[in-house]
Amino acid sequence: MSIWDKLSQGLGQALHGLAPTPPSQEALARQESWTRALDRKTLPDFVQRRLQETAAGRLPWLTTATPAELLLQKSHGIRPLGFVSGNCWYHFGYSWTQGHIDGWHGALDRLRAEAYLMGANAVVDVQMRVRKGESDDMDYAVSGTAIRIDSLPESSNPLVATVSAVEFVRLLEGGMVPVGVAIGAYYDWYQPPYGRAQGERSWWNQELTDVSAFQQQVRRRALYALGEDGQRLGGSVLAHTQFTQMARQEGDSENPERFLCRHIAIGTVIDHDRRMAPGTSVHPVYSLRQSLLTASSHQKRPLV
Repeated sequence: MSIWDKLSQGLGQALHGLAPTPPSQEALARQESWTRALDRKTLPDFVQRRLQETAAGRLPWLTTATPAELLLQKSHGIRPLGFVSGNCWYHFGYSWTQGHIDGWHGALDRLRAEAYLMGANAVVDVQMRVRKGESDDMDYAVSGTAIRIDSLPESSNPLVATVSAVEFVRLLEGGMVPVGVAIGAYYDWYQPPYGRAQGERSWWNQELTDVSAFQQQVRRRALYALGEDGQRLGGSVLAHTQFTQMARQEGDSENPERFLCRHIAIGTVIDHDRRMAPGTSVHPVYSLRQSLLTASSHQKRPLV
């Protein structure tokens, strides 16, 4: 919980005249079960029972699809099993770049674990969100709908895709199989050369070529990491989500001005017969809307 969440919680308790209460024995027992399960890279028993009973139809299930999409999914042999999610609260140490990649993959692994317990062979419409913690840590959260597809066999490692269930089937019909989610990220600092500040105050319209080159290098390294992650899964990447952010750190008499740039790219990995070209074409699309990567968690909005 961030410092702002704590302040909001404390304010709410004060307004409603509620004093903070210690956690109950049941809550402590559940927390201990989670700790033991995460150490074993599994899920607590009460979570496993809930997922299995939901998949069996003994508990209500949730889906991210609309009623119209549910009808279309049924016509394609898709049966939604329920809502699955995964979280990873990750602390950054020596590398923000590697930490960002590890945090996302940790959350995705837990998403797959929930889907496997439900008997799913795929998770679709996966949403990815991030929330900054109190210091050098972040909360990575992923969620989606676990589904069974009649044309696919059961799997101990369910496929994960950020596309919808209907788009998932359309890819299958086109000879392309979504096999997972690839992530590429890169963070780096740049210190401009001495005297560059004079150019910033010039009356001439001019490009700051050194900063442009630095930002382009960060993007290229992130996309290279995305491609490597896709190769690890044995496919090509539909890099439909990309985000760049540049921050300036003002200098003083002792410390020079610096820039921090980060680029994050996320996409669905697809595998297809290399002897046959995909039946669709890919066109780059550029969006100028403000990213929601750093939006507060209460907005319930996508990553970008």
